[in-house]
Order: sequence, then C-alpha cells, then structure tokens
Amino acid sequence: MNFSRRSAQLLHEDHDATLALLKRLEDLIARSGRVQPDTSDSDVRTLLENTATAIDGEVHDHFAFEEDDIFPKLIEDGETEICEHLRQDHLVILPIAERVSALAKRATETGFTEQTWPQFRTDAGDLIERLLAHVEKEEMALLPVMDELIDPEADFEISAKYSGGE
Repeated sequence: MNFSRRSAQLLHEDHDATLALLKRLEDLIARSGRVQPDTSDSDVRTLLENTATAIDGEVHDHFAFEEDDIFPKLIEDGETEICEHLRQDHLVILPIAERVSALAKRATETGFTEQTWPQFRTDAGDLIERLLAHVEKEEMALLPVMDELIDPEADFEISAKYSGGE
C-alpha cells in the first residue's frame, strides 16, 4: 500500500517490519510448543535479539511518534476518537512488549527455563495478538486519515523528525 503523505508511508513501512517480526516469533512459538527452544541456535538467538531491539527501539519510537506528533495534529482536526482508541492500545501493549523484551534478553544470556519459556510464550502470544489487531486498526483507520488531513508542510516536518532528519 502506498500513501501520499510520507509520515503515513513511514508508519506503513514500520508496520510491514513489525508484521514480519511477529510472524517469525509466532513460528518460533508454534514450532517449539511447550519445549523451550535452544537459545544457542543462531536463528533463535537472532530472533530474540531482534525482538528485544524492535521493542526497545522501533515500537517505543513508533508509539511516541504517533502520540507526540501525529495525534495532536489529528485531534486538531476532530479525529479524537481514533487517537484515544490507539493511545489506549499503546497503554495496554507497552507493558506486555516490555515483558517480552526482558524475557528475550534474559533468554539470550542464560537460555529459557521451565518457568521463563511458558511466560515468554504466553506474553509473546498476547503481544502478537494485540499488535496484529493494532496494526490493522492503524492501517485501516489512522493512515488513511493521516493521508487526508495532514498538510504537506506538516508532513515534511514530522517525517523528517521521525526519520532522523531533525
């Protein structure tokens, strides 16, 4: 999908990367089942590292960008409901994501245990479910509204800020 506003396109690209990571995480959980995966396996280790990095960086940055730069502009144009709904999603998703990140980091250092693997599996499954629904809401509601309501000058400014140009 392509958007006319760069800010919407940047978020869409983030969504694509998030969906790809979630798919890999879901595959690991399905493949491993109740048996903790071998974290010395380079593919498992890389996935856990990528998961922690994505949560600690991209997910936090993405949510902050929306809340600090996108939502205020849309609220000015009367789009309060979608912004509040997504903000509530963020409040629910972030603590789950942070638990998954912490467990992933711990697993790369010491491996999973009989206690940490079920917790990771549960939290990661919850995160996958919630983030998939959240991405869908943003793709169907937020990004089209951004494309319509954010003017080119504001789009340039916030896109530059988000992509590190400011």
